[in-house]
Amino acid sequence: MEQLRSGWDLFLLPRTWHKRLNASLLSLIPGIAIVGFFNLLSHPRSIFKDFIINNTAGIVGKIFLFIIAVLVIGFMDVFCFAWPIADLCRFIARRSNKFIIQGFNIVLMKSYAYSHLLFYPVLLIVNPTGLELEKLGQDTSSVTQIVIITLYVWAIMQTAIQPGILLRTISIKSKLEFPEKLMVALAIFVWINLVSEAVRYITDLVYNIFASLYGFV
Repeated sequence: MEQLRSGWDLFLLPRTWHKRLNASLLSLIPGIAIVGFFNLLSHPRSIFKDFIINNTAGIVGKIFLFIIAVLVIGFMDVFCFAWPIADLCRFIARRSNKFIIQGFNIVLMKSYAYSHLLFYPVLLIVNPTGLELEKLGQDTSSVTQIVIITLYVWAIMQTAIQPGILLRTISIKSKLEFPEKLMVALAIFVWINLVSEAVRYITDLVYNIFASLYGFV
């Protein structure tokens, strides 16, 4: 396990983790699957719950299509978000004659993809686990309510922590200065929200495809 040298390492991942990120495409594939699975499980209209768990008819075909959906949505999310941001960083570095590591686009895609692992616990409050947000205010124990609230706060913090992880990767893999990184940070905050909306729309389309093939549950 990585040694945490500061409180920031707990939220933004240790510097050694960022330093080990490389331009290998093979290790990017699991990251793409992680993102796709996260997007599908965190969507309000859950393909996994409605068409696989609650309706097991034709389960093999459904799982096959689900895996394809995971990889397609994961790739679209990772590529459409990280590649333009990486291009922006490379453009700034080239214009200001600053160092940036070779294969930086793949490195940033990996940083974005694997950062989703930190937020997998959030899936507990949007799936039928007994920790759903709807349980708040019901006849649940105080410990359960504290866990639900903690996960909800963690979900909200994703909008700040995930860009922070990306900026740490950028800081370690390039020599961009503070004003340049501030410009990139603003781009990240805007672009991540735009891509998220696009991914939600595409996930809705995929859900509708499942509904047309297998009928609404």
